[in-house]
Amino acid sequence: MKYELAIVVKPLSNEEIKEKVVVKIEKAVTDLEGKLSKYNFLGKRLLAYPIKNNKEGFYIFAKLNMSPKHVAAFDRALNLNTDVLRFLRVTQDSL
Repeated sequence: MKYELAIVVKPLSNEEIKEKVVVKIEKAVTDLEGKLSKYNFLGKRLLAYPIKNNKEGFYIFAKLNMSPKHVAAFDRALNLNTDVLRFLRVTQDSL
């Protein structure tokens, strides 16, 4: 099933985000037999309210193809990642 993924991560530098966060997300997806495609980095933005003592966040959008039976494990992996402040995963069918 196809999903769209929106992630807000801690305000790190571009290199740190690509090295730390994206690599971990890609590993989680490939471990769960999924496929990530088409990243869109929107950059650092102010948050509407502080999240985990952060007033800014770095926004990343991606397309994701994964079996529905692995989605809960993927959400768990994102929740355990300390650099991820918030995420939203929606099916492309619902858009």
